[in-house]
Amino acid sequence: MEKVHVNALIIGGGAAGLWLLDQLRREGRSALLVESKSLGTGQTISAQGILHSGLKYSLQGLLTASAREARDMPAIWRKCLEGNSQPDLSRTNIRSQSFYLWGTNSASSKLGMWGARLGLQVTPQAVSPHNAPALLKGCSGAIFSVAEQVISCEALLADLAEANQKQIVQVAETDGTDFCLGGDGRVQSVILNSPDGKQVEVIADWNVFAAGKGNAELRSAVGLDSRKQQTRPLHMVMICGGLPEFYGHCVDGATTRVSITSAKRSDGEVVWQVGGKIAEDGVDMNRDDLIARTRAELLETMPGISLEEARWATYRVERAEGTTMTGGRPDSFRIERDANVLTAWPTKLVLVPQLTQGLANTICSSPARSSDELEKLASWPRPMVAIAPWDREQSWTSLNLSSSTVAA
Repeated sequence: MEKVHVNALIIGGGAAGLWLLDQLRREGRSALLVESKSLGTGQTISAQGILHSGLKYSLQGLLTASAREARDMPAIWRKCLEGNSQPDLSRTNIRSQSFYLWGTNSASSKLGMWGARLGLQVTPQAVSPHNAPALLKGCSGAIFSVAEQVISCEALLADLAEANQKQIVQVAETDGTDFCLGGDGRVQSVILNSPDGKQVEVIADWNVFAAGKGNAELRSAVGLDSRKQQTRPLHMVMICGGLPEFYGHCVDGATTRVSITSAKRSDGEVVWQVGGKIAEDGVDMNRDDLIARTRAELLETMPGISLEEARWATYRVERAEGTTMTGGRPDSFRIERDANVLTAWPTKLVLVPQLTQGLANTICSSPARSSDELEKLASWPRPMVAIAPWDREQSWTSLNLSSSTVAA
């Protein structure tokens, strides 16, 4: 069996794994990324793509630890998206340069709006009623515009993958990676199995688990504690049919009632992703109940909305993170180091650059290896980018047709 020596073997082709691969390659390190499904399957392709500045985490009027961690990250992303920093993401589609933040007409909501101004790089700008978007005309609470970008996660994955194609390979979905362990707790090597029966043995200075929810299984496979990971589920709603592009959060005090971003289906139709508290509460609801609840919530919080042509669908996703004492969201990214294994959880998309810098600092402490050996994998299959949830969905519910299900 052929052997390949690399500085880093990265398992998992989401935003974190691909960004790390790009950074290591640019820093002269030999790195290989393997993916058993499609790139971004799971968290990345399901994300709304909001590059939070920390505002969302300061709505209680305090500069929280989460807000502090996130507040400088959008500037790093912005430079990459402009092509003025690495990785060059100038071809990544920016869906919106800003979003609306509006509140219900309650004292707590108004306090939250002003509290969001504390200590952040991005300051919400008040929007006068006559300049408000049609969807928010007649809104009883304050309306702000916030200069936080929203990106296409599909485009991000595609751009990072295209720049590093030679360093990415597909492995079999079942038993794609077999670990050979030493008595000292180190991973001596990893046998990779391709979907078409090829095999290669990879000897890596560092083995990086960046597989989201799959990190728990990978840790178990090498004898590490899988309880270092927790998951927080979401039940997201999608809406299409007669909707304009819109990006915004409706808040009530420190709570984000709904978080709306827009994308386009493969046929060009606008589709909304709806997250926020509604998606957290929806974890315990079935599809029909969550759709009904979301419809009522949108009609209540968006006075100018029309849902007469709307078609609805939902999808579930689990956010994998480092474990916290309370089970709540960690304030920052998490890296667990065990011998020559690094397990990585970005926690939030916006923290990916910070996470990968921490990983790269460790990996680049090893002497650089040549990338020439990766030519042995030239004939291996390459994974595709995952299909977005709105293009995977085959049936959409139309509430105006007696809750019947219609073809997409």
